[in-house]
Amino acid sequence: MLNLNKTHSLLPNQTKPSKTQMDIIKGFVKNIQDELLVLLKQRYLESKAYGEKNPMSYLVFEPGRYINYLEAFPRNTHSLDFSYNNEKYFLEDAYDLDPRNNNKDVRFTFYKFELDNEKQAPLFNYAYYLDEALREETDKKLGSMEIDMLMEANQFIPNLPDVIKSRYKEMKQIGKQLIESKPATGFTPGKISRNDECPCGSGKKYKKCCALKLN
Repeated sequence: MLNLNKTHSLLPNQTKPSKTQMDIIKGFVKNIQDELLVLLKQRYLESKAYGEKNPMSYLVFEPGRYINYLEAFPRNTHSLDFSYNNEKYFLEDAYDLDPRNNNKDVRFTFYKFELDNEKQAPLFNYAYYLDEALREETDKKLGSMEIDMLMEANQFIPNLPDVIKSRYKEMKQIGKQLIESKPATGFTPGKISRNDECPCGSGKKYKKCCALKLN
C-alpha cells in the first residue's frame, strides 16, 4: 500500500512480499514522480468526498460483521468523547447491520484521545445491550476502571442510551438497503431445501431467512 507521504506499508492480512517484490516496491516508492503523487492525492480527496456523500457505494453487507457507525455516516459530527481523570477519551460504536438479526447489542471500543498516535490500541471492548437487564449482567464482569470510565461516558455524553438506540435503528436500515440492493445471485429458490443453509451467507436455515421474503 502506497501512503501519500511517500512511504509504504502492508495491507491488513497481506502476505509478506518476497525480497524481489520488496525491492520493486521500494524502487517504485523512491522514484515516484511528484506529478503522479499530486494526481493520486487529488483522486484520494475526490474519492473520500464521494464516499462521504454516498456511503452505500463502499459499504459491504456481511452477516455477523459489526460496522463502525461513522463508516456508514461519515458526516455525522456527534462524537462520543468524554473526560476521565482529567484526560480525554472516546468510544467507537459498531453495529451488526443485518436487519434479520434482532441482536439488540452494540460493540463499544474505548480509546484514549491521542492525536499523534494513529495505531493506538483500544483500552477495552464492551458489549452494550439495549435491554437494561442484559446490560446489568454484562456490567458485573467489568473491572473497577472500566466501570468508572463507562459511568463517565454516560455523564459526559448527553442522552447516550437514546443516541445508541437511534443509531441502532439507522444501522439496521442501512443493512436493509444493502440487502435490497444486492444483485441477483443466480440461484433458483425451488432448488434449495428449506433446511439447507441460506445462500445469502447469514448462517441461518433457508426457511428462516430469505424464504420468508418469498412468502
